Amino acid sequence: MTELPRAPDPIAEAQKFKRWLRPLLGVVAFAFVIVAGRDVFRRWGESTITLDPLDAAVACLPLFASCIAQGVAWILLTERMSDRRVPRLPAMSLYLFSQLARYTPGKVGLPLVRMAGAPALGLTSALVGISLLVESLSWTATGALFGFGLLAVTVPNAGLGGVLGTLAVPGFLGAGLGLLVLMLVDRSRYPASVRRLLAPAGAGPIVPVVVPLVQLGYWALVGLHGYLLGRALGAGFDAGVTAMGFYVIASVAGFVVLAAPAGLGVREAVLLSGLTPSVGAAGALGAVIISRAASLVADVLIWVVVRAFSPTERSA
Repeated sequence: MTELPRAPDPIAEAQKFKRWLRPLLGVVAFAFVIVAGRDVFRRWGESTITLDPLDAAVACLPLFASCIAQGVAWILLTERMSDRRVPRLPAMSLYLFSQLARYTPGKVGLPLVRMAGAPALGLTSALVGISLLVESLSWTATGALFGFGLLAVTVPNAGLGGVLGTLAVPGFLGAGLGLLVLMLVDRSRYPASVRRLLAPAGAGPIVPVVVPLVQLGYWALVGLHGYLLGRALGAGFDAGVTAMGFYVIASVAGFVVLAAPAGLGVREAVLLSGLTPSVGAAGALGAVIISRAASLVADVLIWVVVRAFSPTERSA
């Protein structure tokens, strides 16, 4: 009897790639954090923090909506991949719970939680694992497109923020090209190794157009949070718009550095570098602390609310 070929394990394949990529990115991230910290320390005595508490609270509201937008994009992707409708509230609850697990080192908790919950949604663990990889590619490409697009238009200040500004145009073009490939190129044209990892079954492009559209909405909410928080700290309109780009790129950078739980350290270093010229070192540090705390609170509260209304959770 002929043995059937094994289904690909997307997480195992991704882990092989991470083994050699993680040390390289870790070194780069560590160097960037050190340089950013030194720059903030040098400027610390030059500024004081001015914060409007009410405006800062309003600035955190878009983060709550962004949690839902992110989950909607993943649900739409899994439905297109499985060609079936999944139970929406349980799927959203699983997605939000897995987002909390991204605070584990190497973010290993996120895929484990989501794949373990796949059968309850009528999905296979393999399909959910593949959806994670596809979602990550689209999420990163849309974030780079949106963030670098803003930085290219607003022309950031000198320093480390200026370095990111220099990369804005090529980053925008590269992200746009990558996104078009994911949305328009039929999977049959990909190399066999890529199809085995990202699209072992089905036909058509790997990413349906609706998914990047929803993810762009997510990034717009993240950017709005950055703009409003910048204004709450006394930044002018132009500086607030520039802050939008840095908030988006900071999140992308935190995700790309695989070893950092939820981008801790890397995201903060990018924000400190980008915001210090406009709101001062003290203001930038305040923005980093408020934004990280608000993000964690939003993750937890939205999951608790969705879980309470999920029929699967109520019957458990």
